Amino acid sequence: MHGRHSHHLARTSLKSPIEQKGSEMIDQTHQSTTMQAITMKRAGSADRLTLSEVPTPVPDPGDLLVRIHAATVTRGDVVMRKMPKLVARLFGERPRTIPGYEYAGVVESLGSRAEGYTVGDRVFGTTSGLRQGSYAEYIAVPANGMVVSIPEGVGFGEAAPVPVGAMAAFDFLCLGGAGERSRVLINGASGSVGTFAVQIAKHLGSHVTGVAGSSNVELVAALGADDVIDYTKDDPVNSGRIFDVIFDAVGKTSEKQMNHLLAEGGRFVTTKARRRETRKSLLAVRDLLASGAITPVVDRTYALAEVTEAHRHVEQGHKRGNILIRIDG
Repeated sequence: MHGRHSHHLARTSLKSPIEQKGSEMIDQTHQSTTMQAITMKRAGSADRLTLSEVPTPVPDPGDLLVRIHAATVTRGDVVMRKMPKLVARLFGERPRTIPGYEYAGVVESLGSRAEGYTVGDRVFGTTSGLRQGSYAEYIAVPANGMVVSIPEGVGFGEAAPVPVGAMAAFDFLCLGGAGERSRVLINGASGSVGTFAVQIAKHLGSHVTGVAGSSNVELVAALGADDVIDYTKDDPVNSGRIFDVIFDAVGKTSEKQMNHLLAEGGRFVTTKARRRETRKSLLAVRDLLASGAITPVVDRTYALAEVTEAHRHVEQGHKRGNILIRIDG
């Protein structure tokens, strides 16, 4: 299977037998002691990502063992792949052999002190701070950590892209003070964070102007943007418009460049700034997903064995929305 071009709003593409059979319990006696995973021993090019057989993680007492059905490739995954371990530690990141930041799957088993979930529950979340990433068939995650249940009617392929992109969009828009009748400019409105930001800003009642290239103008408008600036034809810096919030969802501008477009008391926010993930934000975007206020845009879908190809696509810098990884086992 090669990476499939989708360019659609996902609703949803990755239905598994567990979803189709409702709350059918998983027989833990057949759980394998090894699993397929993408490993990377040294920082560098996408060619260093290798499909390997590794031990299946054993959950600690407070953990859930999750059978992963979908993961993603984000810009952050590409940055971390290239970053030497020493540099990663300086930035507060935990280098790991198995990459991947977000996932969606099914609870396969629980540690003796894990609470709030049962075997068969569908969950999604991030791997921030964990020893292992999401490019694998299984992952052990703290039950009280960055993991929440998937809303009913939402599939794995729709849930997996939400934790990183939607949480970043939500947190930065809230930091910028976006709300009812706010004039919001979103730079990079066709990427993962940007496509979620357009939808969330509209949900908050803002007037949204998105910035995108010619090939993505229609997509951004379809997501609800009131205006779209085609940066290949018009420079948003010279637009002469005034905004209450400017959100650079791709980290390519600066407050100094954009300051003259801000209204008095307006705020510039950018994904270049560091932020702390919270379960409160994850629950907030889960509610947005459940209500239909946000739906991820899926550019392409790859198999686990095609992660190298997926990384190369993201590295080119022109993905629309999100890149999904199927992990069907």
